[in-house]
Amino acid sequence: MKRKYLSILLFMTPLLFASDFSVECLKNETYYFPAKKDATAPLSYQALERFDLIFVGHNVDAAAEGELNLALSIPGYYTHILSYIGKDADGFAYAVEMNTDENKSVTFGLNGLEVNGQLYIYCLGNDFAKKPCPKDDYTYGMETYDYMWAKRLLPQLRERIMSYEKQLLQTIKDDLRYEYPFQLPMHLGLDILVNKEIPIIDDGRENGADCTGYFVSLFEEIAGVCMDDIRMSAEVFESYYRHNNLGMQAIIPAKYNLFYDEDIYFSKLLNEQEYSFINNAPRQSRCLDARMVVGMPTPNLVFNSPSMLDVDVVYVGKRE
Repeated sequence: MKRKYLSILLFMTPLLFASDFSVECLKNETYYFPAKKDATAPLSYQALERFDLIFVGHNVDAAAEGELNLALSIPGYYTHILSYIGKDADGFAYAVEMNTDENKSVTFGLNGLEVNGQLYIYCLGNDFAKKPCPKDDYTYGMETYDYMWAKRLLPQLRERIMSYEKQLLQTIKDDLRYEYPFQLPMHLGLDILVNKEIPIIDDGRENGADCTGYFVSLFEEIAGVCMDDIRMSAEVFESYYRHNNLGMQAIIPAKYNLFYDEDIYFSKLLNEQEYSFINNAPRQSRCLDARMVVGMPTPNLVFNSPSMLDVDVVYVGKRE
């Protein structure tokens, strides 16, 4: 997948994205998005509206090595989330996402392992995929995923989200401008070599986010909208690596490995080396019900949340 920094995108689209990152210039119009529920399904065009979520993933039976490990390491069918935010004057649709940088570079600091990345914005194409984006260099690259499907918040939740539309767009604008940082959802520091406990990181907005935590915290903390049943506890997360047939095949690549200078199975780390996951401290959310939240949100749980609905399919095309 081609990944370019936002500065390149800005250079190539000066009318829309000047130095002030004017995402508010994007029009809130329906975008007919080419989706498919599995690798062999025909394209189904969904009618997306602003802040709808797009879920994507890889087929574990046919994925390339790096894609396969990503699919195995993140529990569930879907492993990544984007959000559609609007169209430009030429009818091209744009989405935002949290992701690692182009080289997936890593650093080891006082806070432990950090994977470099930020919030990005990408052109998705135009309605019914009739035209590709003007410049391939800032195209998201949806073709690298085997399946993708969009969902929308329940009407009462969407109504509240849209009542905070300006605040949400301003937050996204600021996050693009200041390169809101990517954050791993678990802490991997030198201290865990001693206590053998791997804590889940709180998914609030304070120190960055992963692809799921970004939209969860954006909706919760800016608009006060919580989705139900979207966080996985440390116990369930750990059980996935210990006992699930797919989870037991997931590895920590040597590049990210604090434990050994080699690839290692999560299952070996847990079952033989006796490491464990522990929950983050419960945090009171800014949701309308002021609920306490704990655990790690995952793309698949968000997709299957009772707070989400399928986006309407308007046309089913041919298989690719």
